[in-house]
Amino acid sequence: MTFKTLFLALSLFAGFFLVQTIQAEPVVQVQNSSQSVTLDMQNMTCPMCKFTIKKALQGVDGVQVVNVNSDTETATVTFDPQKVNSKVLIKATTHAGYPATVRQSK
Repeated sequence: MTFKTLFLALSLFAGFFLVQTIQAEPVVQVQNSSQSVTLDMQNMTCPMCKFTIKKALQGVDGVQVVNVNSDTETATVTFDPQKVNSKVLIKATTHAGYPATVRQSK
């Protein structure tokens, strides 16, 4: 056996034992909870307003779904309550020029 062959055989043998074992991380089940809120929007004066409001709300971390209705001047937002709350949503729309309040159940 030549030195080259011996070196190659030892390298392969050593590599076989030095290969790192990949272990799967344990699966942690997290309850996927979401909450929805309807916001009464102010200052909606044109059809483009709903796109500005939607963009502002979608930029908030934790927001999952946004539906803005220009006819009723409302925005319905589904979000992760562990990441965001209605005060943060109102702050986002207010900064975009559309103050809001949480619609109260009647």
